[in-house]
Amino acid sequence: MFKKIGLWSMVLLLLVLAACSSGEKTASEEESKKEDKEKTEVKQETVAETRTVEHLYGQAEVPMNPEKIVLLSHVSWEGSLVSVGVKPYAVMAYDNEFPPHLTEELEGVTALPYVDEINPEEIVKLNPDLLIISDRYKPLYDQLSETIPTVVVEVGGDWKEDHLKVAEAAGKLEEGKKVIESMEKEAEEIGQRIKEKVGEQTFMAVAINKKDIRVYGKTNHATNSLLFDDLKLTPAENLPEDFGENISIEGLVKYNPDHILDVSYFNSGEYYDSVTEGEVWNNLNAVKNENVHTLSTTWGFWDPIERQKGLKEIEALLLGE
Repeated sequence: MFKKIGLWSMVLLLLVLAACSSGEKTASEEESKKEDKEKTEVKQETVAETRTVEHLYGQAEVPMNPEKIVLLSHVSWEGSLVSVGVKPYAVMAYDNEFPPHLTEELEGVTALPYVDEINPEEIVKLNPDLLIISDRYKPLYDQLSETIPTVVVEVGGDWKEDHLKVAEAAGKLEEGKKVIESMEKEAEEIGQRIKEKVGEQTFMAVAINKKDIRVYGKTNHATNSLLFDDLKLTPAENLPEDFGENISIEGLVKYNPDHILDVSYFNSGEYYDSVTEGEVWNNLNAVKNENVHTLSTTWGFWDPIERQKGLKEIEALLLGE
């Protein structure tokens, strides 16, 4: 009889253990399913957190708040990012140096070669969550846009359009608009004070390059819009109607402005000296009247940071402030 009781006890014990094991397995499976569901929901939420940005070549689905932006352009759109509180991850650098007006703001940013053709593999290695490029890099767009959210901006005559598109790509469109509004107000005030002092005296911007002279025109360039749209200065006679032209030393004879704004990047060298020490240059009214104003902001005024610094520098040069 005791043997039978012992046998039944063992059977009951095995049944209890089996039930416990089954319950633990069921709980484990439920927990696993719950974790999988949560992961799926997080993944779906992450995928959904994008927005559509219209750009030159179509549309791009970009992250709501991109954190690793690579920007490729021969003009300083990185200043647009900085102006709205966004620090890019990597940008192009000329001779491994960032634009002089952005050296502090871009400290720690990865410097990429300033070249016309870019190896797409080098960009992939950076693993960006947003790529902003100028229209000259269409081959790069064709190769990478399927795997990396890419916004293409056309380098045009209106710096504001470029600035706003870069800001929009970074998710900072409203902030970008406020930057423009603030700058327009400041430029109007500075321009009024300059006009009160110089009246209708004429202005021309030049950049003496290594082999020729760039004379900036009246429209379709950020420098031109700074002088003649924002500050509303009077352009010199015979200035090109468009963005400008490159001329020889002899070509200067058809211009005779009251003021010259020298935005040369290199204010030295054999060709620079041959221009500024030559007869044609020294016969210009602006030179004879000591109204050549040499600016240190010389990157083209395509971004708000340089434009603001340029405004302050022009204010100081022309108003002695």
